[in-house]
Amino acid sequence: MDNLLTGSLIEWLGDHRQWLGLAIFLIALLESLAVAGLVIPGVFLLLAVTAMAGGGGMSFVAALSWAFCGAVLGDMLSFALGRFFHQDIRRLGLFRRHPQWIARGEIFFRRYGLFGIFIGRFVGPIRPIIPMIAGMLDMPTVRFVAINLLSALAWAPVYVTPGFLAGRAVKWPVPEFFWQHALTLLGLLAGLLLAVVLILRAQQRWSNILAGLLCLVALVALAMHSERLVILDQSLAVWLSMADVNAGLLDAMAALASPVYPAALFSLLALSLAMSRGWRSLALTLVASLMCGLLVLAFDATWQATTLAASLLLIAIAALLKNRPHAFWTRAAFMSGVAPPAILLGTISLAATHMSLMGLVNAFLLAAASLLLSLWLVERAGPVECPAFPANNLLLWLPLATAVGVLSGLHYF
Repeated sequence: MDNLLTGSLIEWLGDHRQWLGLAIFLIALLESLAVAGLVIPGVFLLLAVTAMAGGGGMSFVAALSWAFCGAVLGDMLSFALGRFFHQDIRRLGLFRRHPQWIARGEIFFRRYGLFGIFIGRFVGPIRPIIPMIAGMLDMPTVRFVAINLLSALAWAPVYVTPGFLAGRAVKWPVPEFFWQHALTLLGLLAGLLLAVVLILRAQQRWSNILAGLLCLVALVALAMHSERLVILDQSLAVWLSMADVNAGLLDAMAALASPVYPAALFSLLALSLAMSRGWRSLALTLVASLMCGLLVLAFDATWQATTLAASLLLIAIAALLKNRPHAFWTRAAFMSGVAPPAILLGTISLAATHMSLMGLVNAFLLAAASLLLSLWLVERAGPVECPAFPANNLLLWLPLATAVGVLSGLHYF
């Protein structure tokens, strides 16, 4: 079965490229569909087909649209399946053999509610199960449709962009030593991420400060060897100039790469925490923002990197405060949900503000160091807890609501 899907199907699509759009739609649908999404290698297929679409001349917006529509319909069908069968779905043969699939999805949905549907779309093992669980538990249809559309809007760029760009990049010039430098950078960043996770996993009083200092060391090392990134920066600039990016779409999304977005998000986050009397959480937000500003000055970061670092920091704080009561790996899995908006903001910054690759890496390291060091400082006076209502209910929606407001031009009023 896997050989048919990953071999014969890809070969057939290579000879019939006019069906690539429909193929992206169907793969996205099956990837999101209950049961089917658990057994079909959807991520690999989507990567392969979007690469063919990128190399075959399909526009990026068209590929995104096909994937978005398939993801929305797949979740809607899963929701309808749960709504129709309710608890009787547990009697189906596949779920009788694997009851843990429904149990795991139900626990996740009950714990995170509406936001569980959004973040669940990016968590592999439960991705096709959560919409069905929402239907089983009689979630209001209008509410599900709204979060389904929003999550698909975030999901489509994250899953389509890598393959699409890989397909386009086949035709782009690659200078000498490019891959050597690129793989070295990726290897070092992966090693840093692993080291930070292992340090935080120890859950000692020194874990946050040691992980933060490690990020600072990485920033210093990056600044000392910035000349090694020149070849990567030049290649990235050439590729972006050759990329077929819709100018209107890029101009519309550029507002998220401006200082307006982090400024608005900071104001709303601080206000909601103050209203909830979450003073320690508010202190973390203020100290982390101040820490980020000081590090920006210390490392002479560009305005693009400063803006991106501030946005990433505030989104990470919102996610961190929401999942404080849980065990380490649950918190780690939840924090991984920051990756999709981080990737999206990074991509927008690269394309819309012409930020360098070094600026992009700097922004991620600045945000990580600021959060970890500030968390260590604030928790010296006591643990940072999840704030009470209304901040508890608003935390995970503030970054998205702020983005919608900025894109719609509300900040002009």
